[in-house]
Amino acid sequence: MTVSSTALFILMLALAAVVVPPAVSGVTTWWSERLRRWNGSLRDAQARFAAQAREALRRFLDGGSR
Repeated sequence: MTVSSTALFILMLALAAVVVPPAVSGVTTWWSERLRRWNGSLRDAQARFAAQAREALRRFLDGGSR
């Protein structure tokens, strides 16, 4: 039994229409979660840096280390 290239192409398009959307959704969900975690870590690091810089500036303006 031979399958024409047009029938094979239509079959592959149908398969892609069924398989690709859930795969794309899974990947975008994974990346969304990953970026949310990185953003939280970045915010924490920025807050720590700001606190250290504020403390260093306060010590400098007070005229020396305590």
